[in-house]
Amino acid sequence: MKRILKYILLLITTCASFSHILATDFKAEAPTTVIAGEKFRVVYSIDKQGSDFRLGTINDMQILMGPSISSSSGLTSINGKTELFVNYSYTFILKCDKPGKYTIPPASISIDGKRVESNSVTIEVIKGDDASRQQSTTENQTTGGISDEDIFIKITPNKTTAYKDEPIILTTKLYVKPQVNVQGITDQILPDLKEFISKDLEVKNEQQYENINGKTYISILISQKLVYPQKTGKLKIDPTEFELSIKQRVARRSRSIFDDFFESNYRTIKKRVKSKPLSLNVKTFPSAEPIDFSGIVGSVTMKVTASKTEVKTNDGVTIKIEISGTGNHKVMATPNIQIPADFDKFDPKVNNNFNNTPKGMVGTKTYEYLIIPRHSGKFEIPPITISYFDLNTKTFKQLSSKAISINVEKGNMEETTSTITTPYAASREELKFIGKDIRYIKTSNNELRPIGVFYLGSKLFFLMIIIPAILFIIFILVLKKQIKENSDIVKVKNKKANKVAQKRLKNAHSLLKKNEKEAFYDEVLRALWGYMSDKLTLPVAQLSKENASTLMGNFEVKSETIAKFMEILDTCEFARYAPSTGNTEMGQLYNETIETITLLESQIKI
Repeated sequence: MKRILKYILLLITTCASFSHILATDFKAEAPTTVIAGEKFRVVYSIDKQGSDFRLGTINDMQILMGPSISSSSGLTSINGKTELFVNYSYTFILKCDKPGKYTIPPASISIDGKRVESNSVTIEVIKGDDASRQQSTTENQTTGGISDEDIFIKITPNKTTAYKDEPIILTTKLYVKPQVNVQGITDQILPDLKEFISKDLEVKNEQQYENINGKTYISILISQKLVYPQKTGKLKIDPTEFELSIKQRVARRSRSIFDDFFESNYRTIKKRVKSKPLSLNVKTFPSAEPIDFSGIVGSVTMKVTASKTEVKTNDGVTIKIEISGTGNHKVMATPNIQIPADFDKFDPKVNNNFNNTPKGMVGTKTYEYLIIPRHSGKFEIPPITISYFDLNTKTFKQLSSKAISINVEKGNMEETTSTITTPYAASREELKFIGKDIRYIKTSNNELRPIGVFYLGSKLFFLMIIIPAILFIIFILVLKKQIKENSDIVKVKNKKANKVAQKRLKNAHSLLKKNEKEAFYDEVLRALWGYMSDKLTLPVAQLSKENASTLMGNFEVKSETIAKFMEILDTCEFARYAPSTGNTEMGQLYNETIETITLLESQIKI
């Protein structure tokens, strides 16, 4: 028997090893959208060396080059086990002149005598415009500013009409002409969604080509928000505003043929773009809300269970209510459960287990009530009901559970004394007499006061009148002084500049601990520019490196401090897009920023 088991285990191990040898990862990758007439790349990759590579029949597309074969290898270490991996890639350069949707069929390759197929890829070819075809020429000739047609923000709702608490998805995209070189977002102003409950959805910063009004743009997915309107009527969403850093080529007359090689002909400019405001129509429900309306708009189910139905007095019973499905679970009202007066009921324990999806909140919300019987007998918990608004039928639907019967047997500690129950009490409690019929005579010393001595007209009486009056006058004088100081907005902003900068740096320090590089450098930049704006009483939009340096020089700031300030700005702008930056460099920059702001605070005297 043992020998048979050994053979079986050996056979299973051999089959598993053989299947691992045969397992291959053959996949095709290509852009989802391309511009008509432009070249694009299709790459087939496989983790084993093969032979007889065959490309499927491609219609309406030109193969300009390929296959270009390359390989790469490396080592991976998993749980202390080091393995060698090799990857082979077959690259093709294609072009399509006719707009439309095309599917490239799977390719095949021979691996260990067997044919293996890749996945197919679908590519959307969009119509281009002259600006996209002449990208390099336009970039070289650019001398002016960036227009609103070259770059803009668009917020698109998946629906403009909805019911209260119905989920709406707001998709924010940045549209950029191909010839515009956006380096990053330096500042952003987001709308205040105070009339909505909003949740951010996880998105990837996908980029693809889109043709809008005959012009080609690169669309960048910035964010997606799941919002639930909390009011009815016309609800407005304010615009989203971004400040972008754009690298722009400067056309100038060359003094030498070597100027373009040894001199920088680029500049970085700031561009603020703003989306259009949105207006959403939030409808009222077609009928009156039921008394047991839970607040959920969507589709849910309810399950009610009891931990046990045969208990003894003073034993705990848990009534569990599970609400599962799709809807705004966070605004759900606590279900009304009627407990017999002979039970003690405690506040429910609420557990949330749901995820934010494009359909809304999907998951389960659980209520657990602990009830304790105090007397023996047979009791019944009436059915529990809740109502929700079904978006499919546009009507209210009611969910109802079955009644729960609980048999309570007499326990060792059952209460036998009389009880007092009020109409408003949820349970009965024993009333015990804890006093005594004879009290102790008070033996402490009492303060005696002569007859004819009154508090009214005494020294203490006049002091109690005069002292509050003096304190009130002092308070009025201090308040007037503070109001006068606060009326000087410039002076107040200058006085609080250091405090505001320190608060922003505290946020940067928390981002440093989380190793969120881009957010850290953005927060440091905001702290520096915000401090300079408050200190010099200039809007941030009017500040630049040049005029900030000039203004600091006017206030006799030391040249070393000005140079350090500019160095930190350059480091932040570069480090956000650097391949990798360690915590050590970020921590050093954080300390240098604090020192520089401290020096500026002591040197700028207004």
